[in-house]
Amino acid sequence: MNRTLRAIVVVVLAAVVATSTACVGLSHRVDRSALATVPNEELLLLFDAEHAVFIARDDAELATRGLQDAKTALRRARDYRDVIDERRKGGATVDTVAVLELLGQWNDARIDMRQREVDLREAEVDASDTRLWAARARYEREKARLVKDKNPAKGADLDLKAFDEQAASWTTREGEAQKKIDERDAAVVQARATYFDLSRRLQDVSRGAYGGPWADLLD
Repeated sequence: MNRTLRAIVVVVLAAVVATSTACVGLSHRVDRSALATVPNEELLLLFDAEHAVFIARDDAELATRGLQDAKTALRRARDYRDVIDERRKGGATVDTVAVLELLGQWNDARIDMRQREVDLREAEVDASDTRLWAARARYEREKARLVKDKNPAKGADLDLKAFDEQAASWTTREGEAQKKIDERDAAVVQARATYFDLSRRLQDVSRGAYGGPWADLLD
């Protein structure tokens, strides 16, 4: 076996160890020892399934960071209510009653938009976790098929139907999680439309003092 192939096999085998220990939540798993006698070249058949697990894991980390960012934006929007109250008391010439009234409506719309974005990010975090388990379930299914085919002695007790059903169940959950994301994404789109409409009106009424594209960066 050439060096490149050997290196790939080593990576796959390392992933088998890492992933099998992470799959304690699955009902059906294949012990990595069952792969010991499977030819190294055949282990490459697991590469796509194993790679999907890594991708799902990265997506989960990104979703978590996205949720943290969304919560920060929501907190800033809520804190801005104190700024509006101070400006109501300040009586600056640009802050007319009409401007301050619209500024309050604009920020309320921003809070609503940010809250819906948090809801969406929470759904994405949940969905990313579901996708990770689904990828692991499909990985276990492919391991089971490989062992059944290449190591009959070890695979005699493996029920491929059970592995298929486990993977199918998680795939169904993936679809349900995506539906939730789609619903919350639609709510975000609607909230953003309201926010942007108020932003344009606020810019006009305040003669550009408020509501510009920089608004979320300066408060």
